[in-house]
Formats: sequence, C-alpha cells, structure tokens
Amino acid sequence: MSGPEVTFGPFRFSLARRLLLHGETPVRIGSRAAAILGALLEAPGELVSRSVLYDRAWPGRIVSEANLKVQISGLRKALREYGDLIRAEASFGYRFVGEVSVYRAQKRRCRAPGATSRPIGRGAVIGNIRELLQNKRLVTVLGPGGIGKTTVALAVASELEAAYADGVCLVELDRITDGSQVYAAVTGALDLPVHVAASLDQVLLALHGRHLLLVLDSCEHVTENVALLVEAVLSDTSDVHILVTTRETMRIEGELVWRLDPLETPPSSVLVTAENLQDYSSAQLFTRTVCQRLPGFEIDDAVAAAIAEICRHLDGMPLAIELAASMVDVLGVDEVRRGLDERFSLLWVDRRTAIPRHRSLAATIDWSYNLLPERERVVLGRLSIFAGPFTLDAAIAVASDDDLDMASVREAVAALAGKSFLSLDHRATLLEYRLLETTRAYASRASGAAGDRQRVHERHARYFLDVLERRDWDACDPVADSAQLRGHIDEVRVALDWAFSVNPGLGIALVLAAERLWLEFTSLARGVPHLELALRFADSSPDVGPVVRSRVLVALAAAQVYVPGLEGASLYEHAWRAAQIARNDLLEMRALYGIIQNMLLTRRPASPYIDAFAAVCRRSNDAVMSRLLLRWSAFQAFEASDMKLAHQKFEAFLDDRTVIPRRVSLYFGGIDSIISCKVGLGLAKYYLGYSDQARSLLASTVSQAEGQGHVTTLYFVLAQGAIWAHLASGDFQRVRLYLRKLEAVSSLYRPWRVLVDVFQALLIREEARDLEAAERSLTRSLQDGFILKTGTLHPILWVELAETRGLLGDLDGAEAAAKQAMTQCLGDRDGRFIGRYNPVLARILMARNRPGDLDAARNLFVGAIELMRSQGICFHECDASVGLAELELVAGRPAVARAVLGELLGRLGDREHVPGLARAREILDETRGEAIARRQIARLS
Repeated sequence: MSGPEVTFGPFRFSLARRLLLHGETPVRIGSRAAAILGALLEAPGELVSRSVLYDRAWPGRIVSEANLKVQISGLRKALREYGDLIRAEASFGYRFVGEVSVYRAQKRRCRAPGATSRPIGRGAVIGNIRELLQNKRLVTVLGPGGIGKTTVALAVASELEAAYADGVCLVELDRITDGSQVYAAVTGALDLPVHVAASLDQVLLALHGRHLLLVLDSCEHVTENVALLVEAVLSDTSDVHILVTTRETMRIEGELVWRLDPLETPPSSVLVTAENLQDYSSAQLFTRTVCQRLPGFEIDDAVAAAIAEICRHLDGMPLAIELAASMVDVLGVDEVRRGLDERFSLLWVDRRTAIPRHRSLAATIDWSYNLLPERERVVLGRLSIFAGPFTLDAAIAVASDDDLDMASVREAVAALAGKSFLSLDHRATLLEYRLLETTRAYASRASGAAGDRQRVHERHARYFLDVLERRDWDACDPVADSAQLRGHIDEVRVALDWAFSVNPGLGIALVLAAERLWLEFTSLARGVPHLELALRFADSSPDVGPVVRSRVLVALAAAQVYVPGLEGASLYEHAWRAAQIARNDLLEMRALYGIIQNMLLTRRPASPYIDAFAAVCRRSNDAVMSRLLLRWSAFQAFEASDMKLAHQKFEAFLDDRTVIPRRVSLYFGGIDSIISCKVGLGLAKYYLGYSDQARSLLASTVSQAEGQGHVTTLYFVLAQGAIWAHLASGDFQRVRLYLRKLEAVSSLYRPWRVLVDVFQALLIREEARDLEAAERSLTRSLQDGFILKTGTLHPILWVELAETRGLLGDLDGAEAAAKQAMTQCLGDRDGRFIGRYNPVLARILMARNRPGDLDAARNLFVGAIELMRSQGICFHECDASVGLAELELVAGRPAVARAVLGELLGRLGDREHVPGLARAREILDETRGEAIARRQIARLS
C-alpha cells in the first residue's frame, strides 16, 4: 500500500486508494461509501457536513438525503460492531467518534520484469504504443503466437514505468488454466494477500486510487473474463491504464487495437549480400542470436543468402527466428535452412530454458490451437493446403464438404482471422487471408485423416483448374492483378505435385491451363518437371489424344527457352508432327513459330520453316498469323544482316493495324510482338548509322515494356537492344540505369543474370578501363550454359573477349577467343558478325606484327568495309574504316588513310553520331596538318 493509512480496531483504510481492509482482507464497499468514509477519517471526531459528503460521494450532482443515508447504512454494516463509531448529527452531518491512528506506509511501486535486450526492429512500434497509452487508457497488442507481443509490451512498460506513481504491474495469464483464476492472478501480481477466493470487487479495491500501468499478458484463452475485468477497471478507476497482449480482440468500448507485424524480411527480388543483410530487422535478430552462442560467427554472401531465405521462410516471426538461430551452432546455417524446407522439422526442436509455451515452435502454436473448437481446427487443417494467400471464395471451395457447409466455413474463417491464426491483406483487390508458414506446417501435421486430406487436395486442384480456365486473360491487368496471379503459381505447384501422384488426367488438364499463367510471369521453367510428367503420361496413355499431346509438347518446348541447353528445337519438331496428326492449325503454327525462334536464336537457317508457317497461315486465313509471319520475315532479314530490308519490314509490321491479342504474343514467342519489332527496328536504325533515332526509339520502348508489366518482354528490350546500343554509343549513365532495371528483372529469373554480368564487364572496360576485371567477368560468363540462348550476342561476346585480351596484351588468348567466335559465323555474308570480328582480329594482328600480319590485317579491314557498304551497316563500316586508317598511318601512308576516311565521311551524310566518327575526324585533322607541314617544308627547300 502507498500513501497515508488510518487504523481503528481491526480495520485499516488507505486514504489515497480508498481501500478498506479487515486485517489483510479487503472489505467490499462501494466507491461512494469509500469516499464518505475517507472524508470522516480525514477529520476524526469533527463534524463533517452533509454538503461536504455530497461533494465527495456525488461530485457535481444533486441528490437527496436518502441517498446519503443509504450509503451510511451500508458503511455501518461493513464495519460490523464498529459501525456505531459513525454518529449522526441531526440536520447537520456526521462524525467519526472512534480512536484512530494515522501513519504513512512505505511507498512500494510495482515493477515489471525488464527485457534482457532491446527488441530489434521494434523501436517505432514501441514509441507509437507508448504515445497511445499516454492518451488512451486501453491498448491491445494483437498478433499470432511468437510474433513478440510480450517483448514489445515489456519494452513499452519499461519506458513508461517512471510516468506512473505506482509503477507497472505485469499479470502473466498464460500460467492460469481457466477464467475463474483471472482475479487471483491480478491480486497476486499486485502482491495483495487474499485469504478468500479473489473477486472482481477485491481487484477494484486494490486498484482504487492507484496510478499505474496494468499489463495483462496472453489473454486469448480467458478473453471474456479479461474483458469483464477491463471494463470494470476502466469504469471504476481514473488513473489505471491497461496494456493487453492477445491473439483475439476483446471487442469492448474504448479498446484501441495495435496489430503487431512481423519483422522486416529481405524480399525475394533483392540480392542479399553480407553487406546489406543487416538492413533487415529479421536478419539482425537471427545474427544476434547466433552470435550469442558463436561469438566468432562470420557472414559471407552465401551465408547471408541462406539467412535471408530462413527469415523469409519464417515470415519474420521473432520467436521462430530465435529458435532457428539457436540451432546454428549445432547444425550450421545450411542444415537449418534444409530443416525448414523439409516441412519445418525444426518446429519440434525443444528449447528447455524457455517458458513452456515458448520452448518450441510447436509448443507456441499448441498453446492457442488447443483452445480452438473442433470445427475451427478442421477448417484450419484444410486451409493449410494453400501455399499462399487465398480469398474467402477459395477457402469455402476447398474447406467445405457434405459435413461442413459454406456458412460454417465462412464463420470458421472469420473466427480464425479474429484469433490471429489467419492474417488479412486489406491491400489486395479482394480481401485475402494467409497462414504463416509455421502455422501452415503445424496445421498440416495436425489435420485430419489421410482420406480427408486427399479430398481437400482434389477440391484445391479443381478449384484452381476452374479459375485458370474461366479467366479472360486478354482482359487481365498484369500490373493490378500481379500479386494475386503470382500467388496462383504456388497454388498450381501444390496442386500438380498432388495430382500427378494420384490423378494424372487432372494433372494434365491443370498443367495446360497453367501454361498461360506461367507465360504471363516468365515462370514457364517452373512448369518443366510437371510438363515432363504430363508428356510421359500422354505418351503412355491411349486416352490422351494427339491435340493434348501436341499442346503438352509445345508448352514443354517453349519452356526450354528459359533453361540452359538446346533441347527446345527437337521438342518443337515433335510437337509439329503431333499437331499435323491432330490437324490443328493453331498448334501447328505454334510449333513452327517455336522452331523458327530456335533456329534464329542458335544462328541456323530458318527459311524452310518460315515457308511452312506461311503455308499454314494461308490455309487458316488468319490475319493475326499473317502479321506474325511478317514479323519473322523482318527478323530473318535482320539475322541475314540485310539492314535496309529489315528496316523496311519492321516498319511495315508496325504500320499494320491488325490487333495482336496479348495471349497470342505470349503463346507465339513469349514476348510482346509489337515491342520486339520496335527493338528490331531500333537496332536496324543503329546499324544503319542513325544512332540518335535508334536510342530514342529504344528508350521509349523500355518505358512501354515497363508499363505492360511483362518481365520477359522487358528483359528482351533491355538485354537485346537498349543496353547494347547505349553502351556502343558511350552513354554510360543510361547504361547504368538500364543495368539496374535488368538486374531487378534477373533477380526474378536467375539465368538472365549472366547478361547483367556481361554488360557490367563491358561497362567496366569502356568507362573505368579496368581491363583485367572485364576479362575475368567475360571469361566466367561465357562458361554459363544459358549464354547459348542469347542468339547473335553469343559469338559477338567472344569477339568482345578477344578484344579485351588483346588490349591486355594477351595476344594468344585473344586469338583463341576470336577462333571460338568464328565457329558461329554464318558465312561470308554474316555482316553483323564480320563487321565486328574483322576489325578486332585485325588489331590483334597489328599488335602481334609478325611478317605478313599487317597485310592480313589490311585485308580484314577492307573485307569488312566492302561488306558493310553492301549491307548498309554504317555502324561497323565506320569502325573498320578508322582501323584501316590507323593501319595505313602505321605503314607510313597518311594519304591513303585520309582517302579512306574521306570516302567514309562522304558516305555517312547526315549521320552525325556514329560511334568512331570523332576518331575519324581526329585522324583527318592530324594527317591534314602533317601534309601541310610537309608541303611547306618542300617549298622552303
């Protein structure tokens, strides 16, 4: 007790708290009776007027004398044989006539246990809750088990303790078994001796006059009793503030709810390294926990990536992260990560030093799971089938059956969300629910019989099959619908894993329905294992017709674009034959389109297949397909280095107003057809020497691709066009911008990372002049299996490596790289390759300067210039002409050098920004000055 106390007989009365005790037992009297008794005991023996008593017991109100008499009567009854000590003075008031002793008890403040360390990543949350409690009397911290509600509450209490005269009182309710023990837990936390069963009145008496923060921790299993207690405390006291931690709100007036979020985890789209790992609070907690057991724990990029994956897998849940981190000293980071992959085998790892409900992840979930009614447990187990967020419609479709109707599932979902077993995403277009990974793993183990689980799997698979088949993909907004559609990818994976083990027919139907989804999000590679299973079943089952088999083959072949190797071409050939057998024009054109794409990508003749595609187009009389044929005709001219014809055909394609639906673009080539032709046109302009026009067109195409939100299309624009053109022009600032975009894209699809490395190497070489770093990176990248899929870029990159080695003085290495590049030359008319290859090899020969090397180099330059002129490739002609001029200067023939460059400038006309043009003019100025000087010397002599 604190403040002055008055004793008389066996009674004690705290004037500050208005608490009456008989011995050590609180005596129940109302707040008005306590106010009257306090007024009488403050002036023992003196007359206290009725007006003073009215003001004390009914401040600001007008009441009759009968009210006062009722309160006095109740007081006398509570004081038993000492009730007569209250004397009435007729018409005046009352006085207390007994002997009293007044003393000031030693003030004792309540204290909450302090946290062992400052919570990581919770600074803003703690500050916000602290501010709320200073203005509101009741704040509830809500969240699932293990998210750190108690830790945050204790941190808030610690910061606010000095602000309360009577300190902070922590009531740990997780240790009680039923609601009848709530009052005893509170009186026990207040250190108030109670010799009879604790009651609400005794709690209120104990809190009377107190100025403290009452922390009620872990209330979910006694919510109703706690709600009654809180309502009474708020009503009966004025200076008691309450902080509640629970999984379920109390739903009472004045409750302000703070939903506690998980710690921040590294997004999967971010490349996590040892340098940036500590930017995320979940990783900070993991690292701190490990270092407490392993002080010398070192983190490199590989360990950082593993930690990031663990934190993501555990949804940023502090308790789960601490438990996983505590096993690193025994298992190592990689083994902990694998343990989480294997259906959370670490859920059951026991931490003996913790309180019972925090000893393992399973124990934490057990605590609340065991409080659920049977129906909610069943629904939770069925919902654990979902791999990610799901809508209420999806939940009803998957969880309801003959024994559990739609209304029951809807009510159970609402209840589970209210109890923090399901989290809600209010930002989604449709309200979505989600299980934490730890909860999902627990619920899937705790779910019902195997037969029920199989039926849930089938409902789940059929639901997503129906969703995908009914979707109008051409009306879909890939940006607005991105999150939901990406979520379908994981659900389809779960459904296919099950379907191909028990119902392959359903698996084939689902895998074909999912192809469009995979194409939309550049995820077709994810479908390869299931497409292979579908093909195996289609080949072995007589029930699968040629149309289905052809569709499976086409989808599997298209997926090969996204994986290393060159298997796609043969698969497309098989698909073409199957489509011919099925007499399906659309599938035949898809197969032919894929064959043509593979042929051009791997620099092989495609004309026979383009002719076959044209024949099917004529037969089908499809205007869209005819326009796509024009697209291939333009790219064929481009690959043949006929830049003027390619430019003409690209423009014709883009002038055609036949609408190409998005689904057609994705089924035929996997990228937006119009944007890909703009890239082709931009590159054609660049080779023709119109670099300003080219860069402007490519820059606008980058913006258009970003607006469409299709990853593969954006990759194609950046890697096959925009970065290359700006790098060759020396616009390094724009190259860095585009490289950041390509890096973001490649983080979603690992094989594309090789081109990020390639372009960064070339940027380092051209801008920083770090030849050694560039050479190492190019050499490493050219060993990557995916590099074969970059088409014409592949041999050109070998040429770039040759030039880099030549600049370093490694002439043998340079010749070896050039030789490797030449293996992919298409012949003596391969202008885009020869125009780059010949000048590089010529410069290597000039540097070696063996007998005959200068003549060989001259022939290479001249050959390149002649071919470039015939094909209109001014870009390479300029470089070859400059190289030849430099050779003639070395050979002591400046007049020949001037003639070469003079002819070049005459041919360029209005092309002012061709790379190498500045060097050409510089040589002309130098040689012109030398010629003038020689003529002057000759005249003087």
